[in-house]
Amino acid sequence: MQPQMTPSRQEQALTKIALCIRDSPDTAGGVQLRRFLWSLYNQHHLVNLWTFVSRLDSERSALANEVLTAALVGNLQEHDIKRALVAAGEMARWDATQPTTETQRRLEEAENIIESLARSLPPCRAHTDLAALLREFANVRRGWNDEGQRRAGSE
Repeated sequence: MQPQMTPSRQEQALTKIALCIRDSPDTAGGVQLRRFLWSLYNQHHLVNLWTFVSRLDSERSALANEVLTAALVGNLQEHDIKRALVAAGEMARWDATQPTTETQRRLEEAENIIESLARSLPPCRAHTDLAALLREFANVRRGWNDEGQRRAGSE
């Protein structure tokens, strides 16, 4: 038997989480709540449960519990989470986030190191793993380029 959640309780919890994020996005709890919502929305952020529970006070834990329960029983929809992310300012923050020149330089430096290591190894499992990393570096670079073009086209 599945517990029934009233939509108003999950909506209230999402709204309160969004306000917590909007008002203090860079606090330990705010960061954890941001990761939590993003993880529910697109699974691109991982949530370390130990860190999550240790960084939230009892009020925010109860809110997260309400939302997680709604998600687990199938009462939470993607558009509900997106609405909370928009209200929290997360969608705007994410759209405005661009890799810095320093970040791009560091990625290129790491890619060069991995490439050098791959060239120095004979064919083996480690070589295959390094080649896979190089493909991932290329995917990151391509993603940044695509995102830059998308933003340039929308301005």
